[in-house]
Amino acid sequence: MRTIQPLALDDLDKKILAYLQEDGRMTFVTLAAQLGVSEGTIRKRVKRLEESGVLKTMGVTDPLKMGLDTVAFIWFKVERHHLEKVIVALKELAAVRYLVVTTGGYDLVAMVVLPNRTQLVTLLNDKLSQIEGIISTETSIVLQIHKQIHEWAPFKSYRETEVSHG
Repeated sequence: MRTIQPLALDDLDKKILAYLQEDGRMTFVTLAAQLGVSEGTIRKRVKRLEESGVLKTMGVTDPLKMGLDTVAFIWFKVERHHLEKVIVALKELAAVRYLVVTTGGYDLVAMVVLPNRTQLVTLLNDKLSQIEGIISTETSIVLQIHKQIHEWAPFKSYRETEVSHG
């Protein structure tokens, strides 16, 4: 397993991240004006944050509102010597959207998104049963999503009050 070295972030990086977490479509020019630096500085900083893997800008959708009717969490018990092979096999499944190694009663947890429950049954009975090393699974279907955030770090405290330019 690889160790991830965090990027050293200064106050400007944190302020940039705070603004982009609030509005990921904010232009570099607007961001530069808000933070009192040049557009080139913002461009270089954002590029560095993206290249280091700290920042990834994307559109986030709600699967239930898009007609993907079935969102489920699947907990896996896996034979230890097959763990890496199981991870590789699960990562290749299009329905798997989130996959983590855990402690406790289960070895892995996956979130899957599918158009309907029939396809979930197919995934569970046909596809997962073919993966060597899976001992057992437990599945919970998501009925409603009440909170879904993608702000992994508390950068809001770095957000400066907008300055009126005029």
